[in-house]
Amino acid sequence: MFSRILIKLIDQSIIPAVLLVAARIASLALVANYFNIKFNIGSNGFLYANENDYVLVNSYSLFFMIVLLSIGLFYILLKSLIFHDTHIAPHMTARLFSLNLSSVIQNSFEIYSQASVWLSYLFLILLTSGIMAFYGLLFGWVFYTALTLTVLATVLFVFDMENELDLNKEQKPEETEDVILEFKEE
Repeated sequence: MFSRILIKLIDQSIIPAVLLVAARIASLALVANYFNIKFNIGSNGFLYANENDYVLVNSYSLFFMIVLLSIGLFYILLKSLIFHDTHIAPHMTARLFSLNLSSVIQNSFEIYSQASVWLSYLFLILLTSGIMAFYGLLFGWVFYTALTLTVLATVLFVFDMENELDLNKEQKPEETEDVILEFKEE
């Protein structure tokens, strides 16, 4: 029916999607309230009095979403670097089991499926913010912040994957040469 990977990716994408939608709606209202910007909520969404108010609220709202995604990504990166089952220290494993927190230790499939979903959302926001900045609907610094965090997160995950591939190479047994046994008849 569905592949295990596809089901896992769909499952992993629900939490960040709900967080991003909630963050967007809450931050639109909170930023408008903070800057004393009047808005109306209608069938077309949030309506602002002028374009400058919209750009201000939109920029800070999208910035808040980028920060939220970055926090989630760097949490996953932390799990990847510290609590990855392939390179967690034995004393850390023992301590986590004694504290009944063994579920914190995760395998590569879990970590990298989470990272791919969160990175996908960050790339999507980078693309969206680039288009919005190009058309003047967003401050340029928000796009550059998204670009910097996207590049940084991507590079860190690539380094971690390379480290993981090196560890897997070291764990595989070396190739042996074929040995032919000859038996003498007596």
